[in-house]
Amino acid sequence: MGELREILLGLGFKDSEIAADRRLRAHLALDSTETIELEQELQKRFGIVVDLWDKHDFTVAELVELIESARTHGTQEVPGA
Repeated sequence: MGELREILLGLGFKDSEIAADRRLRAHLALDSTETIELEQELQKRFGIVVDLWDKHDFTVAELVELIESARTHGTQEVPGA
């Protein structure tokens, strides 16, 4: 969770806003620029491609799981749910 928290803090979110159950759009209200930057950081740092524009609104915990899975299994593309 630490590295994802670091990315989200870099995007301007407050530490108090970042919790495992928070959804990116519904709770954190990611705008289009933040969404693109987050997708790029996930790919650059962890080698995962996540479509954050899909109808599934990922939670912070789901992104942490994807990061951990990428570390275990290598680069991967994650389709939206």
